[in-house]
Amino acid sequence: MENESYFKKIGVYLSTSYALRCYLGYIQEEHMFKKKQVINVSDQYFSTLLFVSTGTLRLYAVKNEEEATILFWQKDQFIPPMHTLGQYTQKEIYIEFLEETTLISYSEKHTTNLYKLFPEFHELISKLYQQQVTELIMHAQSLAHLNASSRFNALMKSKPALFNLCELKIIANYLGIHPKVLSRLRAEAVKK
Repeated sequence: MENESYFKKIGVYLSTSYALRCYLGYIQEEHMFKKKQVINVSDQYFSTLLFVSTGTLRLYAVKNEEEATILFWQKDQFIPPMHTLGQYTQKEIYIEFLEETTLISYSEKHTTNLYKLFPEFHELISKLYQQQVTELIMHAQSLAHLNASSRFNALMKSKPALFNLCELKIIANYLGIHPKVLSRLRAEAVKK
C-alpha cells in the first residue's frame, strides 16, 4: 500500500499524532475498481474517509434520466464520507471510475474509535469537507461569472488529464457549455 502519499497528504491538512498514523496504517484496506465501473455513493465504500491512491473519479447526479457532473477527484486526493449525500439532494448520486483506480479506505467499524481516540481526526474530516465545499463554490462562481473559454482554460490548467479520460459531453456538462463549443475551444487550444 502507498502509505507515504497517504500520510504526506494528511500532513497538508494537519499534524497527526504517531498513534493516529499507526492506527490508520493498521486499518487501511485497498480496493480496486475497473474503468467505467459505477457505484452509488450510498454504497459502503463511501461511508468512510477514502484516499485516491491511483486513478480518477467523477461524481455525478441523475434526476429524470439527466446527468449532471459535480466533481472530479484525481490521484492523491481524499474523498470525505458521503454515503448520505443522495438523501439531501433528492437525486441519485454516483461515482464513476474514469480509469482503473485504487482507493485506500478502512472498515466502517473503525470510525467510532477514530473519533473517540484521536481528536485530530475530527479536525481532518472537517477540513476535508471544507475543501470540498470550497471547490464546489469556486466551480459555481466560475459557471456564474466566467465565459466558456475561461472555464475551459481553467480546467485544462488544473486537470488536463480529464480530456483523455472522459467523453467530451461529460466535460461540457461540467463546464456548462455545449459539446460543440467545447470541441471548438479544444481545437483552438491545440492550434496555439
